[in-house]
Amino acid sequence: MQINSIYQSVIEILDTYLNEAKIDFVLRKWAIKHRFAGSSDRRKIKDIIFDIIRQKKSCEHVGGGFSGRNLLIGYLKLKGTELSSVFDNSKFGPEELTIKEQNINIDFSNLSNIYELDFPSWLIPILRRSLLNEFSNVVKALRNRSHIQLRVNLKKISRLNAMKKLQKNNIECEINELCSTALNVLNGAQHILTSPCFENGFVELQDAGSQLVCELIEINYNDKVLDMCAGAGGKSLAISCSAELDATYFAWDINFDRMKDIDARSKRAGVKIEKVIKLSSKSFYNKIIIDAPCSGSGSWRRDPEGKWRLDEDILDNYVKTQKELILKGLKLLAPRGQILYITCSILDIENGKLIDDLISSVLSLKLVRSISLVPSSKSDGFYGAVLEKV
Repeated sequence: MQINSIYQSVIEILDTYLNEAKIDFVLRKWAIKHRFAGSSDRRKIKDIIFDIIRQKKSCEHVGGGFSGRNLLIGYLKLKGTELSSVFDNSKFGPEELTIKEQNINIDFSNLSNIYELDFPSWLIPILRRSLLNEFSNVVKALRNRSHIQLRVNLKKISRLNAMKKLQKNNIECEINELCSTALNVLNGAQHILTSPCFENGFVELQDAGSQLVCELIEINYNDKVLDMCAGAGGKSLAISCSAELDATYFAWDINFDRMKDIDARSKRAGVKIEKVIKLSSKSFYNKIIIDAPCSGSGSWRRDPEGKWRLDEDILDNYVKTQKELILKGLKLLAPRGQILYITCSILDIENGKLIDDLISSVLSLKLVRSISLVPSSKSDGFYGAVLEKV
């Protein structure tokens, strides 16, 4: 596809998406009807679409409206692209700009104010309070896509050897210095899931920040470790594959079906994780991982629709659930046991403030260590805290 026909496809897909359909569904439906579009074209279209959804309100503001065409105009203006080169009435491309579209004039002297449009207005004060002097950098960072990153399974291979094996499958990587297991994928991401490196459990897709917060917990010999909001088991896999001492790992999720991939993933990784159907008050664990449901604000680059779905009631429910999970975990902890509390959030009310409030009211809990990461070129945004039962 020519670039201008790609832009016309973007307009059509956005128009469908704006009628309340989810973008993944819209893209799948479009791909079925346009089988002539190659995988490279589909990736280009998807990348532009997701960029625009990340920047939806600023694109609307700069583009002068909320149609797919207006959003594309705004997106291209913010990128500094000459509009006449795109809207040139070429075959299969967008029609020429109308007089009205040509006369849309926006003041670009303060881009920070324009970028702030890309967040619900009620959330801006919380973001400012949470991020302090990082606010402007993070707001800007969240407009762009994240790196694709891998976790190297150190039980099976070193980072350097993993990079060499990946290179043989046309997957080019570099070391991410944020933690000891992370790689940034530079080229060839489309080959990862079919590569021998992935199939043999040498690497897994995982953000570097997610890997780093897993390093906060220290696993001792014969520890019983429970992943209490396990999902597909990403956090317990990261911890078990990096632990130097042997421990026993368990996984539980309120929705048992969410754990359907754990058996295959753990087998591939060469570790054992036993799925628990029901938590028992008679079972006690030395370490509990709580990867809590949250706003996802630290990973909005990967899920740009997430910030537009969030509202104050949803956020309040997340905070309530997070506190309940920690208290539930506390009851399952052995004496001197520890909870690793994790969110992919950058909001203080889900992170440090929540922990401070909880510790002030629960005397049997103390903070051992914590870390906060904001979205950057190295990772998404994450919070991790180790809490000890005293």
